[in-house]
Amino acid sequence: MRLVHVNVTQLRVAATCPRLHWFDTRATAERQDGKKVVSRIWRKGGATPGCGALFHTAVERFNAAARSSDEVLSALEAARDAVSLQQALMRWFNASCLNLDALAARPVPLRLGFISAVQRYMEELARLAVHARAAGLPAAELRNQLFGDSRKRVDVTFHVGEDVHVHVTGAIDYVYFDPRLGKHRIVDYKLTPATSPNSDLFQVFTYALMHHHQHGTQPDVAVFYLHPTRSVREARWEEIEAKRGKVYELIASMVAWSDHALGAGGLPPPGDRASCDGCKHERTGACVAELGPKDGGAWDRRWTALEATRGGGGARDAQEERERVAAGAAADGPAAGEPMADEPMVEDDPELEEALAVVKPAGERPKPAPAMSRGPKAPAEAPPSGERATPAELDTRARPPGARAADVSGMLLGFDDGGSPVCMDPAVLRTHVSVVGAAGSGKTWMAKIIAEEALRAGVPVLAIDPQGDLVQMMEARPPADVPAELRRAWEELQERMEPRILTPGSSHGQRLCLDPLRLPSASELSHIANPALRAEEEEGLLVAVAANLVSLCACGGEEESQRTFLYQVLRHLPRAAPVRLRDIVAAVTAPEDLGMDEVDTLIRKSERERLARRLNTFVQGPSARLFSGGTRLDFTELLRPSKPGRVPLNIVYLNALSNDDEKHFFLAALATELYRWMITTVDATSGGVNLLFYIDEARDWIPAGGSKPPAKQPLIRLFTQGRKYGVGCLLCTQSPRSVDYNVFGNTSTKFIGRLEASQDVDRVIDWFTLEGGAPPWVAARKGAPKGSFVARWPDMPAELAGRAFKGRTLFTRHAGAWSPDLVERAVTAAGLRGAAGG
Repeated sequence: MRLVHVNVTQLRVAATCPRLHWFDTRATAERQDGKKVVSRIWRKGGATPGCGALFHTAVERFNAAARSSDEVLSALEAARDAVSLQQALMRWFNASCLNLDALAARPVPLRLGFISAVQRYMEELARLAVHARAAGLPAAELRNQLFGDSRKRVDVTFHVGEDVHVHVTGAIDYVYFDPRLGKHRIVDYKLTPATSPNSDLFQVFTYALMHHHQHGTQPDVAVFYLHPTRSVREARWEEIEAKRGKVYELIASMVAWSDHALGAGGLPPPGDRASCDGCKHERTGACVAELGPKDGGAWDRRWTALEATRGGGGARDAQEERERVAAGAAADGPAAGEPMADEPMVEDDPELEEALAVVKPAGERPKPAPAMSRGPKAPAEAPPSGERATPAELDTRARPPGARAADVSGMLLGFDDGGSPVCMDPAVLRTHVSVVGAAGSGKTWMAKIIAEEALRAGVPVLAIDPQGDLVQMMEARPPADVPAELRRAWEELQERMEPRILTPGSSHGQRLCLDPLRLPSASELSHIANPALRAEEEEGLLVAVAANLVSLCACGGEEESQRTFLYQVLRHLPRAAPVRLRDIVAAVTAPEDLGMDEVDTLIRKSERERLARRLNTFVQGPSARLFSGGTRLDFTELLRPSKPGRVPLNIVYLNALSNDDEKHFFLAALATELYRWMITTVDATSGGVNLLFYIDEARDWIPAGGSKPPAKQPLIRLFTQGRKYGVGCLLCTQSPRSVDYNVFGNTSTKFIGRLEASQDVDRVIDWFTLEGGAPPWVAARKGAPKGSFVARWPDMPAELAGRAFKGRTLFTRHAGAWSPDLVERAVTAAGLRGAAGG
């Protein structure tokens, strides 16, 4: 029998990129002193370094010291809200665990990155603790559950082949008993961008299996990204157990990759491109030179083969292994002849020595925390957003549903089967939201709830209504039809919402027109410091306007030549004053007047003349209604309330347009202008939600596959760039397979209603797989009750994960689609014909 020894750190490296493990194995052999070389995988060189080694060392010290700290116990006993508890923990952490003078000597970016990560860590810890205390858990028991589980060391031997055993030792970042879930949880903290969430979650799967084998637990897992932005990826034990074969194959493959590195056969490792930035083997060219293309290499599948020959005996072997390891653990040490977990390693990370200089030694007795921190003020302050109110922080179990709803803060989405409210932080809207469900599942109802709650939270809404299903939101639901416990929320919406019905090309509501066109000017883009980026943004906007006009004209012929020519015309037009469509027609007719030479190399004369004639019909012909009359499309005015305290609800009603081509063109032009307004007007550093852009039945505008209706690319650009500027997008669809895949890849918040087709279930599973694994509840969405939804969003409280709920009562009217005539009568009766923003 062959016995191979690896540690948890090596597992982490191999899961991140197998080639790092290959190079480490060879470097270890070259040292000849028994110390293992392990490449650290903090991503360095970015603009916002996270001080990863310092964070992990400091938090390890904090958790160990908090286990017996009277000050921490007192803070837990006094905890009433998460913000004050976070501040108390930060003060004790600064005074007891850090050498603040050494920290102050570190570079400012490293220091700020470290502070940001610790704040987020303490915020999550405080929220969990406050929930547990509100549920009646004594402070001493809570402290023991959070910090008292010393079973972080793992010492397990895996049988990965007929004659190969791999002995794995090491320590897990953080394992604790989560009182919210009633079970153990293993958490891995990352101070790197979430560029490889599947790989990161896979690492924690390995830790969970090892903890299960050694201690008999069945832990859920999570990966928390704390810096530079906060996000989380989670998985339940059932998913881990189902995928255990992949973990065992990683361990088996590590043996094969090590053998290959030592020239003893084995298998060449594949590469992971996500880890190339900052990798020294990539910089030197050794990776490809010695191991070939990164998509080459192989994995060892002996575990799968062994399972097949044993007929699934792996579960029986796992139970025998748990019993053997548990007995060894009781003897307070590994099995005889096996090395200790703390084997010597040479870690390729200069941050580690610097971290040890900043963090106080474990033997130094913690001092009582002073009333104010001695260090920089930032760590002791609450996060800028303050405490997030969620259902986890509401003591609702002893109160009737009415009382629960009355006290809810945040976006009230609905109630679960037990009557508990389901709420979402309005900041989540910035990450984009998709609502998916079969016809009649209640998806439009749920999307309207989200829009209503955005308005209650002070976020303006721009809704695109192609059929007349959304325009009814201008009318309030009769108060007698609103449950008493929701009456106050209904009143808040009526007090704040300022509805406007916008009808392009007609006067059924407030008429909108597209003339003059808003082309980007040099002054509008001057805030973009990078000249290359500034030029790219200008070019992208001009290309989009040109493409929209060519699609509207539908001249046939060489459309690419028409777009290129029109783009050049727009570039040459003076933009000091607004550009009218007639100016574009004149320039297309006589481009030489703009100084454009050799026009015939761009477009044939006959085609240029046809394009000019077609454009002129939108100036003088019956099709001119999109470019004449009414109010110019101006987002600054549309989002300006008529008086303080009001929040605009702009509903763009497209059903009065004569055909689908006009609808597509207008939406493309609107999306292009929204993007121009966004990059030239909105402060990208504000951090808030500036607008919710709501589009119903997305498959008509952003279809999957090669179909490219005019609005597709402008809308996709909003989904890819909007969150940076605080423009959140909300879309609905009954057919997830029919919507462009990239759009859903950019919506981090998903509401899944009833699904009917198995293919739709498979597509939804694919979305979640990109985010670290599909939750187990997705399959149960097939045939779910009408109005039932399960949601997932960033930083979602753990107790809401997988919980089905039904949307609350709508506060606005919800009936059949309205015709243009009905819209006109309703707008007139409501007195909504005033100018937007007037």
